[in-house]
Amino acid sequence: MKEAAPVRPVPRRRNLVGQNVVKFRCQRRWTQDDLVAKLQLLGCCMTRDILANIETRRSIVTDTQMVFFAHIFQIEMADLFPARGRLDGQVVGLDQAVATRKRRCGYRPRRKKSS
Repeated sequence: MKEAAPVRPVPRRRNLVGQNVVKFRCQRRWTQDDLVAKLQLLGCCMTRDILANIETRRSIVTDTQMVFFAHIFQIEMADLFPARGRLDGQVVGLDQAVATRKRRCGYRPRRKKSS
């Protein structure tokens, strides 16, 4: 039986939009579950785990997912990219203010299901 290949983390520079997905979601006071439900209604194959990995930049974002994000947030695709940043010594991004996440937005404790 073959051994499974080790899972290598995605370099964070390969996901430039995760921080802005968090910013736009928090501006609307949506939870991750709220955003996932809206994306699924549009036909996007998304789970809360996938969204969490995108937001924390642990996985890449496909071009199709970016189209869905831009549509659901009612923004231009360019707004998903960071204002300015450095990638291998070169400045990338758009000339806008960078948003940072300092606190959890839309946090609601999960309710325990009663039997």
